[in-house]
Amino acid sequence: MCPLSQCKSGDTVYIKGFTGGSQLRSKLHSMGLMPGEALEVISSNCGPLVVQTKGVKLAIGCGMAESIMVSCHCSCDRGADCCQR
Repeated sequence: MCPLSQCKSGDTVYIKGFTGGSQLRSKLHSMGLMPGEALEVISSNCGPLVVQTKGVKLAIGCGMAESIMVSCHCSCDRGADCCQR
């Protein structure tokens, strides 16, 4: 498990939880982000991360992305170690 902020473009990850307070969780829930949801990282260059979930693209600031804990599918070419970043 790692923060979304550490993921790379092209990664598909699953939300495991949030480390922020209730206001952050409420904001993420209003954006449709819930534990168990799959996210595809579209862009992780400097600036906000762009992710896609359920056909919708979202820009997430680095601070917010640091509070979203995710794990990968583990069927990627990096194998089981990909979640250990």
